[in-house]
Amino acid sequence: MKKDYWIDSVGFAAVKILGIFFRNIPLGLSLWIGRRIGDLSIFVNSKRWRIAYTNLKAAFPEKEPCEIKLITRRSFQNLGMNLIEVFRIPKLNLAYIDRFIKFENLEFLNNSLASKKGLVLLTAHFGNWELSSIFGSLKGYKVCVFAREQKYSRLNELLNKYRALTGCIVIQKGISTREVLKRLKKNEIVGMLLDQDAGESGEFIDFFGRPASTPLGPISFAMKTGSKIVPAFIIRDKGFRHIIEIERPIELDPAKTKEENIRIALIEFNNLLESYIRRYPEQWLWAHKRWKSSPQRSILVLSDQKAGHLNQSMAVAEMVEETLSSRLKAKTLVSIVEVRFKNRLSRFLLNTFSLISMRGCQGCLICLKKFLTKESYRNLKNRYADIIISCGSSLAGLNLILKRENNAKSIVVMNPGFLPKRLFNLIISPRHDGLKEGGNILITEGAPNRIRDEAIKKGIEILEGHGSWVMGHGGIGLLVGGDTKDFRLLRRDVEAVSEGVLRISEEYNRDIFITTSRRTSKEIEEVIKKKFSSFTHCKLLIIANDKNIEGAVPGIFGLSEVVILSPESISMISEAASSGRYAVVFMAQGSRLKAQGKYERFLRNFEDKGYIRIARPDEIYGAVKQILKERPKNEVLNDRAKIIERLKGFV
Repeated sequence: MKKDYWIDSVGFAAVKILGIFFRNIPLGLSLWIGRRIGDLSIFVNSKRWRIAYTNLKAAFPEKEPCEIKLITRRSFQNLGMNLIEVFRIPKLNLAYIDRFIKFENLEFLNNSLASKKGLVLLTAHFGNWELSSIFGSLKGYKVCVFAREQKYSRLNELLNKYRALTGCIVIQKGISTREVLKRLKKNEIVGMLLDQDAGESGEFIDFFGRPASTPLGPISFAMKTGSKIVPAFIIRDKGFRHIIEIERPIELDPAKTKEENIRIALIEFNNLLESYIRRYPEQWLWAHKRWKSSPQRSILVLSDQKAGHLNQSMAVAEMVEETLSSRLKAKTLVSIVEVRFKNRLSRFLLNTFSLISMRGCQGCLICLKKFLTKESYRNLKNRYADIIISCGSSLAGLNLILKRENNAKSIVVMNPGFLPKRLFNLIISPRHDGLKEGGNILITEGAPNRIRDEAIKKGIEILEGHGSWVMGHGGIGLLVGGDTKDFRLLRRDVEAVSEGVLRISEEYNRDIFITTSRRTSKEIEEVIKKKFSSFTHCKLLIIANDKNIEGAVPGIFGLSEVVILSPESISMISEAASSGRYAVVFMAQGSRLKAQGKYERFLRNFEDKGYIRIARPDEIYGAVKQILKERPKNEVLNDRAKIIERLKGFV
């Protein structure tokens, strides 16, 4: 409170002194100083710069980052000139108006006032909106402005005093609406800004492709009094000259309900305002949070072309969607961009450059242009997002740069490598990565995944749609992966597993459902085909490199009681552990894991917690038989609930 008092007092004195100064120097020079004040404010209030830049980027996806940056700068320069002109208000007179102000379509105003029921003048934070009502007062119109009370009382009183010098009447927000109705009934003009976020009390109307909470009050006032609704905008033309463009009145339909009329009027105004902003983008107040209450959120998922990593990122994106929809009834837009680096060195350099990139780098993106392929750069440079999601250390640096570029929140799945953990908003890391929980780090048992009852049900429908031969539940699922940089799947191991599956299928009369992955080698594919293609109980055999079926894995979980998996995919094993089915992972010395420590920790942790059983390839028959005979308690992995609980305080 004491701090606010001193700011108010010092600010009041400064405005008084500066007002005298700017009223006594040439107008052109004072506006030049105003533009420099706008330039300086970019550094003094970088938070507002970031808001303005990202609002512009979302509104104009077709514009280049450098162009967005230039418009942002010019919008701050316009604010600087607005400030100077406010200082000069006591000097304004009718001669000034006749020389520097041009009114267009004044007949719309006069004809509306002829009805003797008052006029609601709708405008926005556009051009120098403070001057529009003052110019109207000097021109002889009875103008009242519905104004928000400023934080600092002395500065607020001074601004209202300036307004009153020209005959403009100020109606403070928070005062009874009776004053507004009284003025309208006296056939006066009440000016209202209609481009501020109205929170939950507003009507969500599309504005630059995003729903924006728009105030209902001005239209309600007009409907109560039968007043005309006239939009008007002031445009800065050649520095110190202005044009006030008055638009045709917004007509209300007496045959429609109040709610319908309000929505139609708001849509018409928003469309009109958007058309002005598109013509003069630097003249709107981009620095305020116009879409603060918007239920629409954009999520950008970065893909490194690894199916498991993308699956984890998409799982988190779905959890963000679920969290937002439960809280905001949000409409979430999810886009995926495949990221390709020019080479390995480029990937390392981009991660390194992310350490020195700053919020001031918005609009630059030179590091993306230098280190990404042309296609990846083109797909990312104009893309706006509220939340950036990636998986793995290779994309962590890019995630960080795009977070700063879009003033967004960042979510990284897995350990982001050498980059400082504090730079990210949220890190979701499985326990075997070795990070410690706390702050922005959430530790899960396994990898985030998309396995839910709905996904399993949909997967079953997909598989049944591919052939009537897909039969009832209770079968044996076999999910065969393939080689990675850390793993090699050997022929003899797959042959041993296949023999065990065939034997258990015949003995227990169980159907078999099989899929390979795109990483499965030709050699392993031939083994699978040879063993199962003509086997009676094999009801589904998907060779992913020949013809993959999207959604097959959840379907296999749904049709199976026991699922057998190769050991290299933490993502796939986490899915199986989340499915509620018995999961058996075959492991042998022949299947070599280079990152033995990491995988060993993961698999042993899952086995200790009862999510999976581990068996050698030649033990698969015995392991599955024991499960079918004894029906042991099966623990189900539920990282999803933990992640969603954390996201509630994040998004």
